[in-house]
Amino acid sequence: MADSALSSLGVSNSSAWALVHLLRLGDEVRQGDLARVINVTEPSLVRTLHLLEDAGLVERHADDSDRRAKHLRLTEEGSIVAKRIDKRLIELRATLLDGIPTEDVETVVRVLDRIAARIAESAARQ
Repeated sequence: MADSALSSLGVSNSSAWALVHLLRLGDEVRQGDLARVINVTEPSLVRTLHLLEDAGLVERHADDSDRRAKHLRLTEEGSIVAKRIDKRLIELRATLLDGIPTEDVETVVRVLDRIAARIAESAARQ
């Protein structure tokens, strides 16, 4: 459902997540931090960032104190596109959750957070 909502904006799901999270995190986000937030490996994020950079939506530059680290920022056009995506996702969320009591949504989120934490704990032990 999100894919079809985003396709009219001309972005893939992975590009959309990167753009929206850059918008929410603000300027000068480290590439590794963005990868952690959207729960992907840095190498898999690099391909998406190349596409976004080529499209003129994201700029990357080396960290002054650590040349291996890259900082990211949305371009003016990237910010416009990210805001459109965010608006579309908010509308989609409202449609999907319409008529569901807030308490029920909060319960589902709490349970899913616990499951995610247990998965992370299990993975860390292995």
